Amino acid sequence: MSTVSVADTGTTTTGAGAHVAPAPGPVAGPLPASVDVAVVGGGCSGIATAVHLAALPGDPSVLVLEGRSTPDPRSWCSWDDGSDPLPEARSASWTRWEVRTDRGTSVGTDPDHPYVLVRAADRRAAAERRLAALGGVRVVDGAPVTAVTAVPVTDGPGVSVESALGTVRAASVLDARGPRCPEHVGAGRVLLHQRFVGHWITADRPVFDTTTATLMDFTGQAAPGPVRFVYVLPVSPTEALVESTLFTPDAADPFDHEDHVTQYVERRWDLRPDEWRIVDSERGCIPMTDAPVRTGARWSDAEAVVGTTRPSSGYGFARSNRHSAVVAQHLAAGTPVPPFVDGWRTRFLDAVFLRFLRDRPEQAPEAFRRLFALPGPLVVRFLTERSTSADDVRIVLALQKPPFLAALVRTVVDAVTRRRTEAVAHADADADVDARRGRAAGSTR
Repeated sequence: MSTVSVADTGTTTTGAGAHVAPAPGPVAGPLPASVDVAVVGGGCSGIATAVHLAALPGDPSVLVLEGRSTPDPRSWCSWDDGSDPLPEARSASWTRWEVRTDRGTSVGTDPDHPYVLVRAADRRAAAERRLAALGGVRVVDGAPVTAVTAVPVTDGPGVSVESALGTVRAASVLDARGPRCPEHVGAGRVLLHQRFVGHWITADRPVFDTTTATLMDFTGQAAPGPVRFVYVLPVSPTEALVESTLFTPDAADPFDHEDHVTQYVERRWDLRPDEWRIVDSERGCIPMTDAPVRTGARWSDAEAVVGTTRPSSGYGFARSNRHSAVVAQHLAAGTPVPPFVDGWRTRFLDAVFLRFLRDRPEQAPEAFRRLFALPGPLVVRFLTERSTSADDVRIVLALQKPPFLAALVRTVVDAVTRRRTEAVAHADADADVDARRGRAAGSTR
């Protein structure tokens, strides 16, 4: 389920129908003195926002400052909901998927909403072609931003953006870098770290079934522990992304992802160590929490893309694409960017599910098996925030009742406790303000 990752190798290989964008060349000339919009980060959100800005009337000038100087090795996946501004960048897709457990395998399909893989190199190449045709946007690599500060507006745009390649003035600034796992959250909140290591592997013989994506494989787990599974995207009979994923409350969990992948490859496809090799890798951590999470916000003078990753799953690609259109409109207009906020029903269901994953990890495989045993379109509607109340009821009734009822009660208790704590804190703060005012008034008599 990778949506954010950091590579540990410098190479990028292709999958079926994919290609590698050429390595970025040197910057052609100095940075412009000023632009209408500066975007910090040329990843998923940054590029999508730039494409939307380029298509807006008024031809706003846009500068995207990407910190990497080498090709981005990340990949993103989601069910296609029509929100991607660069659909031509699709690297591979599947209309059939499965969840495997020791109790059985659930298979789903939705031809109208395929499961899509987008590799960053393909997306960047598509964006460069689109932006070259539209004009108005420049993407600069090897330009990590070090500071964003407000400056007097009398002699130009009001925000100064300092990067490794120079300084530029901008009327609006967007911090579009990815989410970071927080170290802790407040009382009554849940935080799980979705840690993953994904290897693009090549086998010497055709063993991968390209008709089906394995979203979760929980088979062969003897030892108890946090939720863990393997994720497989087969892009050709001999090429696949095999990813070890862990949902853990411990940021320093010593789980051996490398061994997890190795054992899985040998067990599932009966491949000897000399019959397959790793050609590229990605790894990362995605926050799964019911607490508000900001993806950027290093500087007070930059808008940040806020909270587009769904807490209960870690999926964020389609949500980021949808929000990027809204972000572009506000950046072009010079108005504050609104946060991405889920409806109350989605927030509540996610909070319940997070408590279930934290408190009853041993029952997670069966929960996912039951969920994906439901009709594919229903599951996709739920996972892409398009479900109806009737859909939600049907999903709730399909899951295990006792553990989810316990998670629901825990969610309500946590919410009540949190509100009481916040009310006491506010009351103490108000009392402190009143006391200071009283002392100040007494000193003037």
